[in-house]
Amino acid sequence: MDYGIAGRVAIVSGGSRGIGRAIATALVREGAKVVIAARTVANLDETLAELEAIAPGHAHAIGASMTDPPSVERVVAEARDRFGPIAIAVSNVIGHVIDAEKEGSGPGAGTFETMPTAAYREEFTQLLVSSWALARACVPDMQAAGWGRICNIGSGVAREPSTHLPHLLPNVVRPSVAGLHRLLAARLAPDGITVNNILTGSILTERNRSYWVWLAKERGETVPEVTRDMTARIPLGRFGEPEEMAALVAFLCSDRARMVTGQSIPVVGGGSAHL
Repeated sequence: MDYGIAGRVAIVSGGSRGIGRAIATALVREGAKVVIAARTVANLDETLAELEAIAPGHAHAIGASMTDPPSVERVVAEARDRFGPIAIAVSNVIGHVIDAEKEGSGPGAGTFETMPTAAYREEFTQLLVSSWALARACVPDMQAAGWGRICNIGSGVAREPSTHLPHLLPNVVRPSVAGLHRLLAARLAPDGITVNNILTGSILTERNRSYWVWLAKERGETVPEVTRDMTARIPLGRFGEPEEMAALVAFLCSDRARMVTGQSIPVVGGGSAHL
């Protein structure tokens, strides 16, 4: 199937590893020109080499914090100078920090009793301000072209809070992010711009593996015990693959998906109880 995005310019934040890396790969395979942005330069270089091997001259990497609006504007300006007007924007920024050495600064995981006030502000910046800043910087190009795709990589807790987990920041902030994208979808539809939010579940990424180690320590269990408990909550009985996420996002960013907008789409292996 031709997705109709060959030559279109895409920005993927958090594009150096995990889900973001898989999305960037899927878009490059469809002929898009893709700019990946993340804070860790070593990961960016490795991913860029892989993308260039698939489609030489179709990828570019920029080191930046996508939670900082001026940095986001810099990334968008550089992407525009490199490839042209932005047509696709994928926001994929992590929230609370599990491993500070790998993930940089941000609020830590915690409970209602232990979470400091500043952590709520940090999580809001990480998840909502980052996606707002990317959309704001890219929308003028999309409006001028009469075509655009905005996709946010969110979480299933935006719709159904995970009350069994020992932390609350994503449960509190993720619904706000979904609300922002639902509002943008309504406002931008007349301009030919679609906006969708992905509600992820447990995906086999390096970050989730780190999270399972942390959760096991919190519970006083082994990692296999934790993962068995989590897969037991998934009707398909397994974790998802980043490539499965990327396939959906690539479709939503395609010309074929022009009637799909304003949606929060679960990718949770059937684990959502919502109709």
